[in-house]
Amino acid sequence: MSTLLDSFKSYVTPELIGQAAAQYGETESGITKVIHGVAPTILAGLLGKAQNSGVMNAAFNQISKFDSGILGNLASLFNTGNLAQNDPKDASGQLLGLLFGAKVPAITNSISAFAGVKSATTSSLLGFVGPLLMGVLSKKISTDGLNVAGLSNLIASERNSILGTLPSGLSSIIGLSNLSGSTSGDTGSPAGGMRWLWPLLLLLALGGGIMYYLKNCTAVPAPVVVAPPPAPKPAPVPAPAPKLTLPAGTQEAALLAFVRDTAAHIDKAKWFDFPEIMFDVAKSEIKPESEAKLNAVLSVLKEYPAVKLKVGGYTDTDGNDKANLKLSDERAKACQAWLIAKGVAAERLEAEGYGEGNPVAPNDTPENKAKNRRISFSVRAK
Repeated sequence: MSTLLDSFKSYVTPELIGQAAAQYGETESGITKVIHGVAPTILAGLLGKAQNSGVMNAAFNQISKFDSGILGNLASLFNTGNLAQNDPKDASGQLLGLLFGAKVPAITNSISAFAGVKSATTSSLLGFVGPLLMGVLSKKISTDGLNVAGLSNLIASERNSILGTLPSGLSSIIGLSNLSGSTSGDTGSPAGGMRWLWPLLLLLALGGGIMYYLKNCTAVPAPVVVAPPPAPKPAPVPAPAPKLTLPAGTQEAALLAFVRDTAAHIDKAKWFDFPEIMFDVAKSEIKPESEAKLNAVLSVLKEYPAVKLKVGGYTDTDGNDKANLKLSDERAKACQAWLIAKGVAAERLEAEGYGEGNPVAPNDTPENKAKNRRISFSVRAK
């Protein structure tokens, strides 16, 4: 009987592997390892949340509503789409966030090391593997008429298959060490097949207690020393008020306000647009006059070291669609590299180009086209 992973692998054809390898400049072996490593990781995340009804209900709701028709057009998932426009990769990102939260970068790095590919490649392939696996699960839910309990039971029944193909080191990262360490013969007891050890340990403990009593029963009690009362703790020093200020009415000021607003939740569809970050025509070299805006973003990252950003690149509709997509990706990564060179940790930044997608104005005048040629930032953690 085929497992969920068997069903998943049946869609990963050599042609898709070759296309991905050419797309990301990696070996076919490395791409295969990433794809076959991410799928059991996501299933292991569901397995680890099986007892959390809130998370499982939310995950089931996302998966069951996912359009399994994507299984007929998997090539479209490679480095395409717009996360703000109900793209399949957006649903996949929401599921990964639900299951793993802030652990996603650590998982990405671990799988990259396992497969011998760049972290950026693994990050991009999450947008392929996630929707593919969600499509397989959605189809299974529909075909078998599963509810949330049925899906949980199905994944639990394939526990050995899932954990057996999980890349080494990931169990501890996603908190499944206790599951991966048990065996199929486990009866549910923490000690498994070593119940015989408990009577022996009890006898040893009893013997140790008797020896201690015989040795110490006649000893003279030690004088009681009363310790002086502890010195009062100094009053906590209040944290200083934030010092950073940015020009009112600017996108950098709006970005700073969003970061400081503890009531504002992370929303992957929320972007802060910076058309003032400009480049040479058809190139990804940042113009010197654009660095003022990048410095403003840098100041926010330095003031709030927990903040993580995604850099998005966009173009107008002039030129070839494919060339525009490539150019927007190179420009987004150029801004990412600029910030890293200024001291921002690489794991706090990700970058992706969206080409002509998600315009903020009609591409009908030079002024409107200039608005669409932009770099945007989305807060992914704060």
